[in-house]
Amino acid sequence: MTAQHAAGSLPRWPVRIQEVPAGGRHVRRDRLQPADSAALAAAIGVEAIEAFLLDVEIRPHHGDGLAVTGRVQARVVQTCVVSLEPVSNVIEEEVEASYRPVDKLKPHLVHDEEDGLAIDASVAADDPLIGNEIDLAAIAIEFLALAVDPYPRRPDATFETPQAGNAVSPFAGLAKLKREP
Repeated sequence: MTAQHAAGSLPRWPVRIQEVPAGGRHVRRDRLQPADSAALAAAIGVEAIEAFLLDVEIRPHHGDGLAVTGRVQARVVQTCVVSLEPVSNVIEEEVEASYRPVDKLKPHLVHDEEDGLAIDASVAADDPLIGNEIDLAAIAIEFLALAVDPYPRRPDATFETPQAGNAVSPFAGLAKLKREP
């Protein structure tokens, strides 16, 4: 275990712009070290990652950046919001991202006389290319985190509402306290 993982920090899978030929580069990662799996699970807010696949093409973008397309998949373990038991969910997301040097990024905000500032949807939204490299682990985390089910539920889990006649008002205890001298 490296010092990086001992501290619980995220793994890094860097790809430098110089490592990507003109025809592009294919990257497939389908095995995680236990420390990487635990760190990725914590980063996306799940209990565990049982299976993982990152399958992407990286190609040059506008001569000074990188574009990434492909998919990321994971089978994750979450806690059921009804039964509090483990539930396994599959996440599958298409990856599409582009990166350019910070000084080459085009502004996405335009001034609109009527509404003030607005986003110009006609301008492609590139992300900043920091240090002439991208981090595939960060890309995987970003796309997985956006797709995690915030309310995982086992298929057989049922929530039973309490009977109306047996319910005690939460204010009943306060009323009793008010009556005591």
